[in-house]
Amino acid sequence: MLEQILQALINGLVSGSIYGLMAIGFTLVFGIMHVINLAHGELYMLGAFSTFIMVSYFQINFFVALIGAMIVVGVFGFFIERIIFRPLRKTSVLNTLLASIGLSILISNLVLYIAGSGMRSVYFPFSGQSVQILGVSLSIHRLTVLLITFLLVGLLFYIIKFTKFGKALRATSQSPDAAALMGVNINLTYGIIFAISAGMAAVAGGLIGSLYVVDPSMGLTPGLKSFIIVILGGMGSIVGAIVGALVLGYAETFTTLFASSSYQDLVGYIILVLVLLLKPNGLFGGGANIK
Repeated sequence: MLEQILQALINGLVSGSIYGLMAIGFTLVFGIMHVINLAHGELYMLGAFSTFIMVSYFQINFFVALIGAMIVVGVFGFFIERIIFRPLRKTSVLNTLLASIGLSILISNLVLYIAGSGMRSVYFPFSGQSVQILGVSLSIHRLTVLLITFLLVGLLFYIIKFTKFGKALRATSQSPDAAALMGVNINLTYGIIFAISAGMAAVAGGLIGSLYVVDPSMGLTPGLKSFIIVILGGMGSIVGAIVGALVLGYAETFTTLFASSSYQDLVGYIILVLVLLLKPNGLFGGGANIK
């Protein structure tokens, strides 16, 4: 039983870290642009397909393909912000929400039409290899996923908290007009933050595609879970998104261990209801601005 618990701790950390990549991108867009992007899961799906195409059809190394997918989907995200969300920026949050739902439906159905409903898998170079730590067999594949997510989250956290660009992001979040008066290019900042959000979702999709399967409907559940995590941690809180992702990852893993995998997705919605009832602003307070 001890071995199973240790394995569950690792699996929960892997799940939580990937959820974290998704949720941080989601909360960045909300905290800085005040947009709830429900098409975030479809950007994750596009990242998985981009990685699959590069690895399977162009024989590109998995890690290079992951970077390529991040760039491709990031650029796509930049133009989504410019074409769809920028004209709606000064309207209501409801309008941008509805636009993101329409975008989600469009992307998923377009990919379904082009690629079909079949399931694919992204080839990972170290698949099947493992190491023994404290008597527990740890997959090199999952350890690599952890390393990649930790590096990306750490890099993004450093950029936002300790760089000039990060200060510009936080200033834009607090007062776009004041930030513009101080020389910040608001339009470019919004485009870049949407590109970063899309790129992080793409990496998460590529990593999941290598662990499980790739298909056009794969973005729906992770997109909803990102929303749950952001509410759990607090809208606009980066630390809250990370903590919320780990809470959900471990909750799902231990639910599977002690109950049944059929309840795995249900536990997230139970957590969401409890948080809304007991602490509506989330574990870390949330708010309208990134923090």
